[in-house]
Amino acid sequence: MLPLRLAIFAGVFGIALSGLFWLLGNLGEPELLRSKKAVIVKGCDPIEGEDAARICPQLFCQKHLLDTRVFELRYRFDVTLDERSEGQHLIGGTAKPFVAKPGDGPERSFVCVLEGNRVIESRALSADELREFAAGEDGAE
Repeated sequence: MLPLRLAIFAGVFGIALSGLFWLLGNLGEPELLRSKKAVIVKGCDPIEGEDAARICPQLFCQKHLLDTRVFELRYRFDVTLDERSEGQHLIGGTAKPFVAKPGDGPERSFVCVLEGNRVIESRALSADELREFAAGEDGAE
């Protein structure tokens, strides 16, 4: 009976330990954490790796849009515009609720301008305005 208990205990301990290592491995991955009290970007201080360099500016933009209450916490962001020019980084895309409610209306677009890791401008706009904004930025290069 004792070897069976020991085997069960060792199995449960092994599963728990592997789960702990999996969680610890995910701590460094860039991600946006949301709660009613705060929005936090994790895994981007400092930015390490090629994936983080690509994802972190998008997360800084999303955090700024949520912190300034341009969009509610229940919105998810799809980035369709990600361009760098003259020390600035332009990020834009669409935002839509995770779960649509009646009366939400059409999906909305957003744009952010970053200098380094700091958002200097962000706003919501229509899809047409986003296309015009992107075309204007392309024409300026």
